[in-house]
Amino acid sequence: MIFGLSFLFIIFEWYDKSVVALAGALLMIFFGVLTPEEAYFAVEYETILLLMAMMLLVNISSQSGIFNWLSTKIAAITKGNPLKIFILFSLTTAVLSAFLDNVTTVILIIPITIQLVKGMGKDPKPIVFAEIIFSNIGGALTLIGDPPNIIIGGATGFSFLDFILNLWIPILMSTIFAMIVFCITYWKKIKPITNDLVKLQIANILIKKIQYSFIKKTMHIDFIIKSIAILLLTVICFFMQEQIGLPTYLIAFGSTILLAILTSNRIEIHKSFEAVEWTTLFFFAGLFIMVAGIEKTGILEQVSHFIANSTSNIFYLSLLILWISGFVSMILDNIPFVTIMIPVILGIQTQFAIDTSILWWSLSLGACLGGNATLVGASANLVSVDIAKKNGVKITFLEYMKFSFPLTIGVLILCSGYLFFVT
Repeated sequence: MIFGLSFLFIIFEWYDKSVVALAGALLMIFFGVLTPEEAYFAVEYETILLLMAMMLLVNISSQSGIFNWLSTKIAAITKGNPLKIFILFSLTTAVLSAFLDNVTTVILIIPITIQLVKGMGKDPKPIVFAEIIFSNIGGALTLIGDPPNIIIGGATGFSFLDFILNLWIPILMSTIFAMIVFCITYWKKIKPITNDLVKLQIANILIKKIQYSFIKKTMHIDFIIKSIAILLLTVICFFMQEQIGLPTYLIAFGSTILLAILTSNRIEIHKSFEAVEWTTLFFFAGLFIMVAGIEKTGILEQVSHFIANSTSNIFYLSLLILWISGFVSMILDNIPFVTIMIPVILGIQTQFAIDTSILWWSLSLGACLGGNATLVGASANLVSVDIAKKNGVKITFLEYMKFSFPLTIGVLILCSGYLFFVT
């Protein structure tokens, strides 16, 4: 009841979503669904701290001007062609999300996109939608791309390469399908302007303006080199996390603090702390508590047992896991559901003499790709919307869902076809 009402308030944006989530969390405690101690331990502090650290790291790095330089280069490459902008940013987001976590990717990409597209007099919403969706598609490809994959990898021992070898086909299919749907839906906004001399001239003038604004800014080579070096070091450490033996949030905070110390004469650290999306972090905290309340009622556990007892056919089991995890991830944080499903799938595997690894890939695809359907379905979605709002682009829950929900259903149908051929 509490979660349902909170979800309605979030959908129709009657109040700020962070206030709604925190209010729902408090009601869970006041009505005895959770004790204060249970609510405290329900919050995924590692996720909160990782987001905070990456927001700080990106903000400090951005003060070097490196992202402005990247924006200028992209503008020059695309020559103001909206279709090229769409394709370049979408594919860049997908690739980066596979090898960074997808939240980090959107923190890096969204501000650049809005600055470039708005500067050219275009509506940035379709491109932002694309980056949200492709961040989740790309993140589903690898072990480190999305939190559900990290959890699955830890429980099964699957390697980084295992994820790529087993998921590259459905991810490639989903990428192509999403590209086609975007082009059909938003063709008027992203079609090439090569034959429109007036728009082409305006676009070139705006690109020159962007380049001129960049030239006027003071750039410090030492600051840029330090920023690039620390960002690369962070990515390398994420890759080597198992060997290093430290959680990702500590790696991110270590990189942030190191960069802040190395560039202390170039930055104003107070401004960096002000740039943290605190409303997003508080929203996640409230959401984690509300989901824990639902979990305590046993609803999620009943769903998992329903899947386990429904059929002994491996294909139907994989389909059930794909679609149920997909729909659950549309409205709830996918981390608790994946955590509950792990012992269920491990139990199912003991009943079969054949290879049942396809069940894990079904869970990964459903949890990661299903989150594309709504703004609360994945961490990257929420972060993207908050960054967009901060840059003057407001995206509503229903506005996003009107496009994303049918697209997500199409993607899950494609994944179902893939499961049919590999089982």
